[in-house]
Amino acid sequence: MSSPNRYSESPVELPLDGWLVEGHPVRGCKPCAASHDERDQALKRNDWRAACAAAADIRSHQQNH
Repeated sequence: MSSPNRYSESPVELPLDGWLVEGHPVRGCKPCAASHDERDQALKRNDWRAACAAAADIRSHQQNH
């Protein structure tokens, strides 16, 4: 009979889907440019949540143009 693990295992590292941080700002649009800068800064500090949110703002704003 096997005994259960009595220790924590290492966390599983899942890859990030690239499309989550993709999006091209509309040229000349100030809100898109601001979101683009915010995404770049978030990526530099490895803040994936903020980077994905900024990229989502860019993608959703593109649809309104």
